[in-house]
Amino acid sequence: MKNKKKIIGVVLIIVAVSGFFFKFPNIIPAVDDAKAPVHSYISGFYIENAISQTGAHNIVTAVLADYRGFDTLFETCVMLLAGITALMVLSSTAKVGKKQKVSKEIKNASFSGTIIDTAFRVIVPIIVIYAFYVFAHGESSLGGGFQAGALLAIAYMIDRIIPSFNNSLGTFTEQGAAMTAGVGVFIYIFTGILPMFNGGNFLEYGRLPFGAEKAAELHVIGITMIEIGVVVCVMATIINILEVVLERTEFDE
Repeated sequence: MKNKKKIIGVVLIIVAVSGFFFKFPNIIPAVDDAKAPVHSYISGFYIENAISQTGAHNIVTAVLADYRGFDTLFETCVMLLAGITALMVLSSTAKVGKKQKVSKEIKNASFSGTIIDTAFRVIVPIIVIYAFYVFAHGESSLGGGFQAGALLAIAYMIDRIIPSFNNSLGTFTEQGAAMTAGVGVFIYIFTGILPMFNGGNFLEYGRLPFGAEKAAELHVIGITMIEIGVVVCVMATIINILEVVLERTEFDE
């Protein structure tokens, strides 16, 4: 009976969505339509004005972190929800034991060895340094908050699972990682709210209450602040998922 209700619900959703698009066929531009708005004037506007208006040296960064700030905010929220969902879904699964037991099990893992341990001792600091490099150069070259957050999470993952490292980067709890991810989203939202205290709109970086000679400089500050939030959220979400899995995995299997 429950399966029939689910099937009926899915069918109704498909019919409703299909009917909407048949009723309004022109609401979404056709694929490869050269006259679509994104091709006719939006792209040209970004190319001509992105660098001068935002102060970012990279047009991609200007679009993602400034013009499409709302979109990037929602993407960051999706990361947070992914981590919370993993925690909720696996919360009913029995834990293997405390972190001390997990670490003990890891010592018997097949990927442990002198060569691997030594190699990763060199790799982890390089990954961390490169993560900060990617973050710092996100406005002028390829990179940014999402990539830097993922790199920091990778460094943590290696430090967490290699036996001889003894968690030199520290250890997050599941709840702690989820809360840290929430702090990242808060930093992003707080950056958007700040201009509103200065008569601006949400995420209107040009209205940030900081002293700057040019509006573009305020945009750079705003972009940097939200990128910090993205770094924290992405890093903590990946760590959260890792910790959830580690707590519920038998490494001798």
